[in-house]
Amino acid sequence: MKYPAPTQREIAEVERAVGAPLPGALTALYASRGNGGFGPDYGLLGLGSGHVTDQGDTALSLYRLFNTPDPESPGWLWPKHLLPILHLGCAIHYCIDLATPGNPVVKFDPNGFGPDDTWDGAFTVAFPRLELWLGGL
Repeated sequence: MKYPAPTQREIAEVERAVGAPLPGALTALYASRGNGGFGPDYGLLGLGSGHVTDQGDTALSLYRLFNTPDPESPGWLWPKHLLPILHLGCAIHYCIDLATPGNPVVKFDPNGFGPDDTWDGAFTVAFPRLELWLGGL
């Protein structure tokens, strides 16, 4: 299914929530291909509407969910400028680091981490620059 491109209002809402601008290469991709549903695995997520996960989440709703404190895991803290953008399955996501030059793509894999472990190991750089990753889409 092809989704209409995200609106400027939708893009601005994501940028306000995350506190950083979306990279031009990413917004250009969404403008040309639509609001998610394309790319590897389960397809890029829509920003605030468009393509959703099997749980009905967009990139923005996942970001907000991940930023919610977890009383069962007091060490849980989602990185402020990390936007989930692709669901890989089994609660694993690719995310874009909007605070680091080049906007690395970070793999978030919560499996094996929990209340007694540090969450740092759940985040690894999968691609050092967003544009390298986007080139494969």
